[in-house]
Amino acid sequence: MDFLIKNGTVYDPAHHKLYQGDVALHKGKIVKPEDSIEYRQVIDASGCIVTTGLIDFHVHYMLYGTENGVNPDANSFCCGITTAVDGGTCGAGGYELFHKSIVSMSQVRIVSDLLVASGGQSNDRYPENLDPKFFDEEKILQLFEQYPQLVGLKTRISSNIIEAGLAEKSLARTVEIGEKAGVPVIVHVTNCSIPLDRLASLLRPGDVICHIYHNIGKHTCLDEDGRVLEGLWEAKKRGVLFDACNGRSNYDLEVCQKAVAQGFVPDIISSDVNAASWFLQPLHSLPRILSKYLDFGMSIEQVLDAATIVPARRIGRPELGSMAEGTEGDICIFKLKKKPVSYSDINGNTYEGTQVLVPAMTFKAGRCVYCQADFC
Repeated sequence: MDFLIKNGTVYDPAHHKLYQGDVALHKGKIVKPEDSIEYRQVIDASGCIVTTGLIDFHVHYMLYGTENGVNPDANSFCCGITTAVDGGTCGAGGYELFHKSIVSMSQVRIVSDLLVASGGQSNDRYPENLDPKFFDEEKILQLFEQYPQLVGLKTRISSNIIEAGLAEKSLARTVEIGEKAGVPVIVHVTNCSIPLDRLASLLRPGDVICHIYHNIGKHTCLDEDGRVLEGLWEAKKRGVLFDACNGRSNYDLEVCQKAVAQGFVPDIISSDVNAASWFLQPLHSLPRILSKYLDFGMSIEQVLDAATIVPARRIGRPELGSMAEGTEGDICIFKLKKKPVSYSDINGNTYEGTQVLVPAMTFKAGRCVYCQADFC
């Protein structure tokens, strides 16, 4: 046998079950611990949380192919991430190069959203063209059929990218193509061209709004009185999902705290990691972002679900959020440290947290891919 992880607080997101117990890994899978077996290494996880590898639902991993790309393996394993979703860096014109040069060559499991604009997001100086007359539906559908690693269709409905008069038409066309491809649509809404409640009404159950807690432009998730828009509550009831998706410029601490205090918690918590804030504030890393929501009042189960089972189901891989025997041996061991932790955002707001999730050890398919220097 390979590894025995003993004495941990195990969390199984698929069954929302938190318990004290042991976990064994053998031939890349989670297996039942056996007292009579001699393991290659026994790991004492006393005082630690043992759960499935994190799924970062929004990253930019096209290293060297875009200005915002970061190294997939260097970012993932030290953060407890074993699966990542590239958040639409590539359109139909560049996806195959990304797949062959990055996706297939990385140890971390990478799946992707395809940007509906063929040119993708190459730089910050000029945006993609989201005029629906330029959407290459035939190529988009062909790519979704050819590559199972494509799991969603992405668009960005922002004022600096597409004007209000064309925004609804562009979004409706994106949803139409997503329906034909059989995939969810993911919508970036920072500095949104149209009201967020109107935008949400155009989406289907399972579609995702990302950067929901931004504070740029006149359309945010809050009304003039600081209350969450009623249309967003209605969309959530219909099954539209909301991704906190931190990023560098797409998140506001005060907007987030007001919304979460009203019970409008994120379904998904992702990083939007990019070269501009890689391991630096105001983004830092997925574990640091998750920790913030513990101080905002979400439970450890809610926070872990938002980076495990919910995105696992959304990408069609629910087994990646399960600790059941026979499932993939993607495991992360966390320490929950009580200590002062500082947060900031692009708008100058700050917040002092009290705790932080620190990845101590990460396993991908049963292999150790990261271990903190003073652990184990």
